[in-house]
Amino acid sequence: MVVDVVGAVRWALELVGAGGLKAAPSFGEVRDGMVSRGPELALMNAHELHRASLMMEQRFHVALMARVLSGSLPHLEGSFKELTAYVAHYGQKGGLNALRFGREGIAYWVRYWLTGMGSFREFGREFGIDGQTAAAFYRSHIEVLLDGWLSAGCGALEPIVLRQMEDDVLRVA
Repeated sequence: MVVDVVGAVRWALELVGAGGLKAAPSFGEVRDGMVSRGPELALMNAHELHRASLMMEQRFHVALMARVLSGSLPHLEGSFKELTAYVAHYGQKGGLNALRFGREGIAYWVRYWLTGMGSFREFGREFGIDGQTAAAFYRSHIEVLLDGWLSAGCGALEPIVLRQMEDDVLRVA
């Protein structure tokens, strides 16, 4: 089963932000002769997912939140700075050479990963290399880190989302 973890985290943040904890006192409350737990359980699920996202390793959390908040440029500015620093640090390990074009090169590619702004040809012109070389560099030294961190973040939350989906199916049945 394919799970949209980014969408689930986006939903959880919206629900937690909109509902807060004000639904908690009404948990299990009887309304119109029926126990109404749906909204409260959804809020509890959202809180669980939100807490789990905050507890994961920071670079995984930042990569995931960059995708969750992809439409928000003010939020992306913080992610941009953090991811640039993480790539500069971790991009020198395991045979990677992310600093080959300096911090400006890393910043260019992190911005590209976040927003899609830029191109291999443009990077090549700015740094005096061929566009194909720029593409190969990005894919083997930058994208591998960022996509790996995003995958790790999604992978950490996927079991929680799957369990919540199963619980929802059992509750309806």
